Amino acid sequence: MTRSLIELFNKSGIETSKVMKFLSETKRGVENLGFSNQNVRNLVRDIRYRVFDSGDAEYGLLLLRELQENIFGNFFYRLNVDDENRVRGLVWVDPRSMNAYKNFGDVVTFDSTYRMNRYCMPFIPITGVHHNYQNILFGFALVRDETEASYKWVLRTWLEAVDNKLPRIIITDQDIALGNSIAEVMPIPQIKHTYYTWHISSKFPEKLSYLYTNYPEFKTEFNACVYKSLTPTEFEGRWKQLIEKYDLEDHAWLNDMYVIRTQWIGAYTK
Repeated sequence: MTRSLIELFNKSGIETSKVMKFLSETKRGVENLGFSNQNVRNLVRDIRYRVFDSGDAEYGLLLLRELQENIFGNFFYRLNVDDENRVRGLVWVDPRSMNAYKNFGDVVTFDSTYRMNRYCMPFIPITGVHHNYQNILFGFALVRDETEASYKWVLRTWLEAVDNKLPRIIITDQDIALGNSIAEVMPIPQIKHTYYTWHISSKFPEKLSYLYTNYPEFKTEFNACVYKSLTPTEFEGRWKQLIEKYDLEDHAWLNDMYVIRTQWIGAYTK
């Protein structure tokens, strides 16, 4: 019964966390479920693998082939399958995206956080910004899992589509597997790899909740350090003052963020 419910929720596009919340409420507590959040994720993954072998995949590939034929071969797509001929990854780039990348491909954003599809598979729009500061598309990818092997295949395949022209800067979230893949496929110093500041800043209320609650002025001072420091020297000075003032030498998360400061603080990335 529980498995059937999870399968139904998955088909409806309901997130795993919400599935767990509903099931725990029906059992009057998560401790009474007999399984963990990871167990549900594993089941959804297995369902995803099975379902994506169905007619939807065939229909999608047929559509891509038709697009390629209608645009006289200029529409690029590549398919990655496993030993059982199941889809592991898909990359496609249309002619308009190829042309946009040739003109505005200095900075590329590679966002692997989207899962708004019925299979909960990471959907990766590869985007940039043109001269009027509007978002433009450089391609798309769909992968079955978030492993280094999958990300390396996507990166290499997308580079093939854009004539192996490397961007100057690539912006991502803090996914370790993705970071390792970029380091191998797009090595420094050819490109600069930075992180989305808003992905990191979205964690501030959680990671700094004690400081926000007990020291009302901390938030203003911290934001000034992160967002208003114009030079690395200015940032370093403000950061040191905050650490000393609030006795944060042993704050693990802040220490981790300081180590990668050159990849997300504006004073370094601008």
